[in-house]
Amino acid sequence: MTIACGSSGGAKSDSGKDGGVDAGPPSVTCTNGTIVANEANDYSFSSSLMLHPVTVKAMSDLTFNWGGVTTDFLGQPVNAQTDLNTIFLLLVNLPAATFEMQLNNDTFATSAIAIPGPPPSFMPTGGVTTTTLYNNFVSADGPVDATLAAQYLDATTYTPANSTFVIGAQSGTNIGSSIRMLQSFQLDPSSTNTTVTLTNSSTTLTYKADLHSLHPTGVPAGTAALTLDWGQIATNALGQPFVATNIANAIVGHYSQTPAQLESQFLDLQTIAEDLYKADIPSGSVLDFTQLMDNAGNSFPGVDSTGTWLVALICTNCRNPAPYYLTILQPIAQPCATP
Repeated sequence: MTIACGSSGGAKSDSGKDGGVDAGPPSVTCTNGTIVANEANDYSFSSSLMLHPVTVKAMSDLTFNWGGVTTDFLGQPVNAQTDLNTIFLLLVNLPAATFEMQLNNDTFATSAIAIPGPPPSFMPTGGVTTTTLYNNFVSADGPVDATLAAQYLDATTYTPANSTFVIGAQSGTNIGSSIRMLQSFQLDPSSTNTTVTLTNSSTTLTYKADLHSLHPTGVPAGTAALTLDWGQIATNALGQPFVATNIANAIVGHYSQTPAQLESQFLDLQTIAEDLYKADIPSGSVLDFTQLMDNAGNSFPGVDSTGTWLVALICTNCRNPAPYYLTILQPIAQPCATP
């Protein structure tokens, strides 16, 4: 089926109505394959990320155990022995509620981190899933020992009212790029607990993705030579400023599901696609679709009228895993023009 296109005027709305009149589904934005990212064509995303702190004894050699993590906070399966390659420790000068909010809306700044340099970390090998803080974690000042840790494990200085401790487990060694689970903890002078255990519920995430209110982007059918330019868009799907240089890669997915069905499976977009094409964005603010390839090395062939096609821009170093930008691609007759 080839879809005619019309004006993309009007704000996105969950009801599909403009000015109180039932306008039906949002109209398709016409392009000849040269796509300019626009808020009207973008999906919207809202979420709530919750940390669930435990209390631990101050000035103690803490034990961290991540062996029970079998699912990450995105609901993806995890093998604790092979998938969790870096365990890292953060101390931030923010109460837990503020830290949660900033992680969720992707406004957390590294200037809030209390321990200077790269976060103290431990790189497990041989299937290890537990370790102690002293003499196993390495910081910018060398191995963490009781003397080095003492300045940060003072319960009178770092209280729940002004700070949050977090132990993180991630895939890969580039800290912050692929976090699978976080467990927050607080210092309590009266606590005797010295073990912090990461579980499948250490961090919980609820979300809502809206793909049905956006104006789909019309492109020539069966054409691989498309481009997407995000240099002019001001706001990302989370309602935050769009930082063009944050985009590290892009995906184009082809799905048997409808947009409404994809909303409930949104965090699985890269695993449920019938066809998935990826491209790195080393610099600039334009995606050349001819650079997209699937895991078998096949090039992107262009879109057709079957199923749902979408393109998404991914920020791999952002705290919130949701795509910065995502729009639905639909084939339209050429030449196309708005009324």
